[in-house]
Amino acid sequence: MKAFFEVHLRLVITVWMILIAVLSLLYLMNFMKFDSLMSNVVSSKLDVISSSLETSILKADRLGIPLKSANNVSDLMEKAKQRDKNVTSIDVIDLQGKVIFSTDRASASLFPNSEVSRRALKSSDKNWNLSTDLYLYSGMQLFDGFDSLIGSVIITYDKSSFFGIYSYVQLHLLEMTIFIFLFFALIVLLIIQFGFGDVTNIIRLIQVHSDGREEETPLVVKGSISSVFADQIEQSKKMKSQVVQELEEAQELSKEPSTVKGRLL
Repeated sequence: MKAFFEVHLRLVITVWMILIAVLSLLYLMNFMKFDSLMSNVVSSKLDVISSSLETSILKADRLGIPLKSANNVSDLMEKAKQRDKNVTSIDVIDLQGKVIFSTDRASASLFPNSEVSRRALKSSDKNWNLSTDLYLYSGMQLFDGFDSLIGSVIITYDKSSFFGIYSYVQLHLLEMTIFIFLFFALIVLLIIQFGFGDVTNIIRLIQVHSDGREEETPLVVKGSISSVFADQIEQSKKMKSQVVQELEEAQELSKEPSTVKGRLL
């Protein structure tokens, strides 16, 4: 047991720490993937609203009607907002980020989130989206008849409706992660315990022979590394005993001439 704590336990803990790090990374990646999937699903639904608004706005632009004078756009935006209770606002901004139409804000004011305005006007994709902790921003860039950018539709979607699903998914992922860790932790423990059994036996052999406790010599499997090591220890003990015996015999022989000489005198 002492050998296990000195050698195996350190190796087991090291493998467990690596396993925890890998599973934590997988947990984070899976949750981020789920968040991205949910955002894409909602964005696809919001793209339908953006497309319907784009059609009305561009129709007014082609007729030469100033966008601010296109009163039907505001009505359409209000109706579009009512399609989904989680849509908090719909805005149409120009190239300067100023609000032209809005269901929630005063016209001619700058859109409050500059990062969203930047994404809406600088994105390389016509249909764009931006996800934050609380809101999902989705929209569509608007181009005139000369294919020049004139603004963008911005739909703000409240993600609080996702929180219940997020909590469920987080709990499920956490349960699976803990189960996987416990399963592989047990496998690692057994593999190291039995796979490194020879190492334990060698350490025990060294401890037993260094302490002189020959009666506690551990059992070893014939043909294993620990068995070979035990045989080498036995051979070294025999050689040591043989050397000691030869030294004692040499000392006895060295004493014999002096004894004989003493008798002659």
